[in-house]
Amino acid sequence: MDARDDRLVQDERASAREMTMIRTHLRPWTRPGGRWLAVLWLIATAGCSEQQAAQTPPKPPPVPVRVATVERQDVRRSVTLVGTVEPWKRSIVASELAGRVVNFPVKAGRQVRRGELLARLDTDTLMIQLESATASRAEGVVRHDQAKLDLERIKALFEKEAVTRKERDDAISEELALRRRLTQLDAEIRRVRDRIKKSRIVAPFDGWIIEEHTEIGQWVEEGGPVVEMVDLSRLQLEVPVPERFVPFLRRGDPITAVFDGLPGFKATGEVFSIVAQADRAARTFPVKMEIPNPEFIIKSGMVARVTITVGETYQALVVPKDALVLKGGNQFVFLIENGVAVQQQVKPGIHTDGLVEVSGDLQAGMDVVVQGNERLLPGQSVRVLNNP
Repeated sequence: MDARDDRLVQDERASAREMTMIRTHLRPWTRPGGRWLAVLWLIATAGCSEQQAAQTPPKPPPVPVRVATVERQDVRRSVTLVGTVEPWKRSIVASELAGRVVNFPVKAGRQVRRGELLARLDTDTLMIQLESATASRAEGVVRHDQAKLDLERIKALFEKEAVTRKERDDAISEELALRRRLTQLDAEIRRVRDRIKKSRIVAPFDGWIIEEHTEIGQWVEEGGPVVEMVDLSRLQLEVPVPERFVPFLRRGDPITAVFDGLPGFKATGEVFSIVAQADRAARTFPVKMEIPNPEFIIKSGMVARVTITVGETYQALVVPKDALVLKGGNQFVFLIENGVAVQQQVKPGIHTDGLVEVSGDLQAGMDVVVQGNERLLPGQSVRVLNNP
């Protein structure tokens, strides 16, 4: 028997042994009530074979992220306080004369320019007075001219000793009295014209009407209010500042302000007044700040949240605010080390210009994730796109 025949004999013997083992395992299950066990054994054997045949799942692809660099900068502590917007100018425009309102063209909420008519009083009586004073002056001019001619003639006669000294002196006195009467009449005319002018009540500056105090046909007393108006081209914020921050404030210090009624809008300005008297109950000092308002977006009375820088400047590590991730009440950043995300807990500090001061196990020059960090897990592979 050659080697090939010997190998076939050995294979047949091995197959016979395997069949004997299978029959031995299946013998108790082929008895009555045991056939279902055989079926279960075969299913389990097939399942194990399929699991062994399955391949290991592939690793997930790297997460695309954008990064920024941890920087060391000069920072200064800031504090945010609540203040109230006040107009730069506020005026209750009053009437200088007593009279009846015959024209009232403005309404609350309207913008007016300096010199624009707010109200006009009845001037009929004043016009009569002006006509009377003008006529009296015309008469006075005639009488004065006659007195001057008489004086010249009497002076000539006096030199010829044709009249007495008393007659000459009387002529001089008459001419002087009539000249002063003309001056008096001129003043009366100016007074009446001034009253006529003041019967037109005009805006003292560019601004907005915020309240009406009279109406057509209403009698206004001398000094009585007509309208209230404000200048909103510039605004002042009055902020109560706690006394511990006041020593660090100076005139001209920059400030930023946001407004509850203007989401997303931010204004800048500066400190222009620090009142030296504190509120005895609150122990706060009124600090006034100027904010330009050329577009009239900000309105008087709005609530403003003002951020002021206080304290001395110092060096600190800063990262973009988008690098911070809140998890479980703690704040973290994700660093990039060898293409892998490493979670690092930090303690945030001052926020300024889109950056935030952080303290922790960080160094300047490290890369932190600023986009794609919301669902990033520690140890995940990352693919850096480009620095923002």
